[in-house]
Amino acid sequence: MTKPTEEGRIWEWRAFGRVIDELAQKVRAYPIRLGVDDLRGEDLYLVSPLSDQNVKLRRYAKGWVLKFKLLLETAPGGFELYKESAEFTYRLPVRLDELKGAAELLAVELPEPDPTTETFGEQDFVNALARSSPPAQETRVSKRRSQYRFDDGWIELADVEFETCEVQSISLHSQHIESVREMLKSLQPGEELETMNYIEACRRWG
Repeated sequence: MTKPTEEGRIWEWRAFGRVIDELAQKVRAYPIRLGVDDLRGEDLYLVSPLSDQNVKLRRYAKGWVLKFKLLLETAPGGFELYKESAEFTYRLPVRLDELKGAAELLAVELPEPDPTTETFGEQDFVNALARSSPPAQETRVSKRRSQYRFDDGWIELADVEFETCEVQSISLHSQHIESVREMLKSLQPGEELETMNYIEACRRWG
């Protein structure tokens, strides 16, 4: 099974650290969402020092896929509005236009392309962004995730393995920021968790 692509403008609050048993039990009392239960996967994030945009490669059974998760807005308290769509998902190898789109989101300048190169597989794509100015950092992240329905949104619990450590994550999602705030108020995640998104976490532990 693979996680389906989200569609639309979605508010998100995320934190990393330790999910205590009491919190995990509270979340797991809600119904599983879309069959996402103990789903394992690998993402390769391209992290820019100049941008907080989420650009990643995701490994599927049939190969790598490029995904753009567009950060549109932030609000106090760690709430972030993203736009996601299947239109921002591209199976590798990708064309130069998709590589340029990634570079634009990351606010980096690509090296002069080889005129004989028309498409980019995983390694060529990563190498081009790593040689950009400034260079984008490659961070590989392994995840084991479960999602749970909560009113008009959902909650995700994840075990996450970065290159330098293993942590847990909880995230809250809805098209409505007030719903995310209500989830946060109801769950009271606790001081064992620190609010940050995946790009910030990659900078810390990648």
